[in-house]
Amino acid sequence: MDVRGERLRRVRLSFLPRAEAFLITSPENRRYLSGFSAEDVSLTESAGALLLTRKEAFLLTDPRYQEEAKVGQPFFEPRIYQKGLTAELKELLPLLGVKVLLVEPRYVSLSFCQALRRKLPWLEIKEAPPIVERLRERKDEAEVKLLKTSLVIAEKIMLEVSRQLRPGVSEKELCAQIIALSYRWAEGPSFPPIVASGPNAAKPHAEPTARKLRKGEPLLIDMGVKYRGYCSDITRTFCVGEPDERFVKIYRLVLAAKEAAEKKLAAGVPAREVDLAARAIFRKEGLERHFWHALGHGVGLAIHEAPALSYRSRKRLKSGHVVTVEPGLYFPDWGGVRLEDMVLVGEEGLLRLNTLGFLEL
Repeated sequence: MDVRGERLRRVRLSFLPRAEAFLITSPENRRYLSGFSAEDVSLTESAGALLLTRKEAFLLTDPRYQEEAKVGQPFFEPRIYQKGLTAELKELLPLLGVKVLLVEPRYVSLSFCQALRRKLPWLEIKEAPPIVERLRERKDEAEVKLLKTSLVIAEKIMLEVSRQLRPGVSEKELCAQIIALSYRWAEGPSFPPIVASGPNAAKPHAEPTARKLRKGEPLLIDMGVKYRGYCSDITRTFCVGEPDERFVKIYRLVLAAKEAAEKKLAAGVPAREVDLAARAIFRKEGLERHFWHALGHGVGLAIHEAPALSYRSRKRLKSGHVVTVEPGLYFPDWGGVRLEDMVLVGEEGLLRLNTLGFLEL
């Protein structure tokens, strides 16, 4: 079943009271609505855009992507521009009678808006609310299946790499293996892998270095892949050799925080309460100050999307949200432990999408 027609209908219902047209430049939103999977080369070089009006839907791109643009049919008419997006909009918007244009503020540059105003001085450009992002929050059955497949591949890679853990192997060597397998078994990594050993594991977003693994140290691996555009995200912490008492205590505490948070997960529950449930476990041990980030985030076509599981969040969870649960404790003189799973929120609770277990300590 092609869901693009229904997605277009819902987007139009949201933007038409605000403007005659909506320009969509987010790569994930383009793909969600049209199936166009080309990625932007850089912040200053876009692969294209979608332009929606009450009746029309265009996929605007340049000759490099003219074959890929055909995927949008029959819902999106491909228009291949030769002189750039602003030049194409200069011709197209007057023909469509567009006087007010919505743009995605996080995905257009100031210079783009200035150039468009110079070409069409009468055009009113307005910032769009996160219309498509709100639709993307709740995953349908087909999306959940794609996310689960992506996660199965990520877990397969995690298992393969875990067999290579021995003193003398460097963080970069393990990272290179993760990246190679991500391209062999999927579309590639969903984000740059984190491989952090010893004190480096105290950095939640550590970059892999030439540091070699040592006996008795924690090793944190956070990675994921993309499968048909959908991301996975998993973190496991290992011990190189036999774990000592400190590692065992911290690991068990992080696992307990994860389990406490997951017990709170259900449709209608405030997202902040899930985060606070994990923090309460750490607070009892006087270690809350060593938990340096939010508990989790939504996952879909983007590796980080709404909703956030954060004590600052004002949202309530809904059935169909797919989120990570990833508590961690970090100690700069020693390292850190983080454990992360992906879960599907339901009316009565959660469905854990992972099958890979944890260390038995």
